[in-house]
Order: sequence, then C-alpha cells, then structure tokens
Amino acid sequence: MTLNELLLEWSYRSERGYPSLDSPSDVLILKEILNKLDLPSDTILNRLSEQDSSPLSVGELRKERNPHRADIFLQKVEKGEEFELMNGSKIIIDKEQSAESLEYLQNKNFPSRLKLTFTDTSGNTHPINSFLKTAEFGAGSGTGGGSVDTRIMESAHCYGCAIAYNIKNGKISKEDLIKENFDQASSYVVVDASIDEIEAFLERKPLWYESTVKSVNKIYELFPNKNYKFHRGSEQVERIYNAWKNSLERQDKKLNQYQTMRDDKWNPSDIWLMTDKVSNFDWSGNLEVLNGQISQFYEDNDLIGVSLKMIGKSSEAKVKVFNDPGIPPGNVYEYEGYKTTSKSSGLEILYTGGSITCRNFDVVKGWSTEIKGKAAQGGKCGHTGVNDILKINNLTELPNQQGTVDAFKENNQEYYDKFYYLYNRFIENIHKDDFKIKYDESKLSWKTGNYMGLEFLAKLEDNEDVRDEVLNDIMRYASSATKFSSQFIKIS
Repeated sequence: MTLNELLLEWSYRSERGYPSLDSPSDVLILKEILNKLDLPSDTILNRLSEQDSSPLSVGELRKERNPHRADIFLQKVEKGEEFELMNGSKIIIDKEQSAESLEYLQNKNFPSRLKLTFTDTSGNTHPINSFLKTAEFGAGSGTGGGSVDTRIMESAHCYGCAIAYNIKNGKISKEDLIKENFDQASSYVVVDASIDEIEAFLERKPLWYESTVKSVNKIYELFPNKNYKFHRGSEQVERIYNAWKNSLERQDKKLNQYQTMRDDKWNPSDIWLMTDKVSNFDWSGNLEVLNGQISQFYEDNDLIGVSLKMIGKSSEAKVKVFNDPGIPPGNVYEYEGYKTTSKSSGLEILYTGGSITCRNFDVVKGWSTEIKGKAAQGGKCGHTGVNDILKINNLTELPNQQGTVDAFKENNQEYYDKFYYLYNRFIENIHKDDFKIKYDESKLSWKTGNYMGLEFLAKLEDNEDVRDEVLNDIMRYASSATKFSSQFIKIS
C-alpha cells in the first residue's frame, strides 16, 4: 500500500471523510490500518502528535510575517546551513545551481503555480514542497491541526464554487485553483480562511485538488446559478445554527432528545450556498417551522447546505439528499440478530444490508456504535445519541459510562452479576467459576466494552416491537438524518 492509498483508506473510514488527529476515533482507525500493515503504529502516532510534519510551500513562503520566511530561507543558504527534507534527510543548497529560484525569493516574486526547485551540493534537485517546515519557519506542535485543516479545506471548496459559478461559468479543473482566480472570486465567498492558507493547504495535501474539483463540479451540475455567495463559518451560517440552538425545543428540558443533540446531527453541512433572499432572514424559534423554512429555501434553490467527504482519485462524485420532507422516513432496515465471540471487546448488531459495531473507541470509555454497510458507512452514534434514541422509543437508558468504568474498577457486585447474566445469555454458556477466571484475567476495556454492548443488545432482544425503530433511528442519527434534522446534501 502506497502512502496515498493509506491516506485515502483512512479518509474513507473516518466519520467526516477527512481524518483528524484531534479525533480519538480517527486516530484509532489509523492505528488499525498501521497494525494491519505491520507498521510500528505507536511510534508513528507519537511522531505525528509530537510535531508538525508539514512541508514548506510557495504559499507558506509568500505569507507576510516578521521575519519573512523567504528571508530566513535565503539566510540559511548564504550561511551554508543544512535544510531538513520531508524524508528525514538533510541537504545544503548550492547557490549557483539554484540561482533562478533564489532570485524569486529575493524579489518576493511568487506567481501562481511557481515551481521552486533547488539543487544541493551533490547535484540533486529538490522541489520546495520536499522541504520540511521546521521550527525556524514557524512549525508548531501540531495541536489543533485537524480542525485547522478542516476549516481551510471547506473554505477551499467555497472558493472553487465561486470560480465555477462566477469566473469560469462552467466546470473547473485543478489548473483553475490558482491565486489569480482566488483573488477574482473573493467577493463571492464569506469564509474564515485566507487565500494564502488555502494555497498552502492544497500544496501540502494535493489529494484535495482532485477531490475539491469533483465536488465543486457536482454542485455546479446540480444547482443553476442564482447569484450565490458561498459561506463557511460566516455570520449568516451562525444565524442558522443559533436558531437551532435557541429553538423552543432545545430550551425545554423535558424534551431530552434535543438537549444533547449536536449541531452536526441537526445539520452537518460544511459549506452553504446562499442567495440574497436568505441574508438576515428571520429564522423561526420553532424547530419544525425552522426545518420547514430550510427545506423551502432548498426547494427554491436559495439555500443549499452541503456536507463534504473526500472523493478518491478513481471515484466519481455522488450526491444524496437527506431529510427531504417529501420523502417518508419509514423503517428501511430490519434486525437480523448479532455476532460476537468470547475474545471480542464488543459485538456486532446485524441488520438487512450491514451491521452495527458496538465497542469502546477510547480504550475504556467512548462507547459508540459504528455503521458497516452501504448506508451511512462509517457513521457513528455515540452513547449519548443511543440513549436519546432509547428514550424516544420509551426504553430505559444505558448506564452512565464513567459510572460503569468506576464500578468495574471497584469490582462492584451488582455490575458483576449483571455482566455474568448477559455474558452467559448472549455469548457462551459458562459456569460461574470459569467466568470468574476469565473476568479476573481480562482488561478493563474488555469488561466495559462488552458490558455496554450486551446491555444494548438485551434492549433489542427484549423489545421486538420497537427494535427495528431503534435501529433505523441509529442509522438516521449516524447519517445526520434524524427525525429532528434539517435538509442538506452530501457529496462523496
């Protein structure tokens, strides 16, 4: 498996479609991939968390800062100091053989698509993006890198859309994602990332060039030009989510299912296409009316929320509409049983067309369900979401996660007896003495993960009249298509 293939697989399996080291579940997925490849996962993850291994780029060198990165680069060349490369090797740049590229740096002249290439003292050539962005060039610790990249990536899609709709008046290619076009398109976007950040991001993560182009072209194909502005993290977007956050249902503490529901489960759109008709609209404080307003604007092509996912090099962009009020949300999936083993730290709930994995995503806590199947592949519904769904269907909730961890740390007798009953019922018929031996030999993660999963399984097995409803509610939640969510499209 090549590095690009590894990154693509990690992206596909991540919940959002673009992995982040800030997400425990994404880190766990990467660890599983590395372990399957027989690579030192702990060493690699530690290296990733300890440092920012980003390359230098023309966009990074162009940024105005004091001291300027171009000047730092030139000083190192003049002093004959070593540069560290992305592959870990070190070189010294030959001034004479690199004169043309060094002149660009001296003049602070950075035309778009500039190919800066330097020759070392051994005669080998190196493009600028093969140079490691070390501390002297402003590298950080890497903390928050995932959320920063998300902000920039989504903003890049807004600029791509603005270029398609207003500069090219048609579909775009990778060659259209350049500074001149970004500058021309800037009056049509309202985002929270700069053009320099977007250029640097695309140079640092070139896989997103192709994915961005495919997503933008699919959006352009689907929605005619109505003088859109393209929003990400803007005041207008904030107004929409504030209407949801401050809705009467969210304020009513008796309606528990709304209290803990995250914004992205109500509407996970990453970018929004808006006409002037939507600007400063007076959104309703009633959730049903609010969702209806969003759907009506969608039908009129005045407001389009778009959830983005990375698209592979050999894949075509696909689109799916979620929470269309014209499509009945009935139960599509049926419970078909479960699968587990005595060695597993979790279990699988089987349904028509796939399965739902129930396990801890954070060693001893972080219990969640994860979808495996064509629908909502990789989507998750965590402990809180599952409890919300159980309450909606008039079933008792799962036990508190921290309370469960504490109980098994203390070998609480009530929890132990319940665990033995569930294990004996669903996993294997085992004598109490043999179970005690297994229990004492097992890690805390095995106890807490299995206990929570078996508690959930018992609720499905013991409530045949509502278990399909529960499963379908989990599927809807995992794909941000709950009964309380608003309309959006997903490009993947």
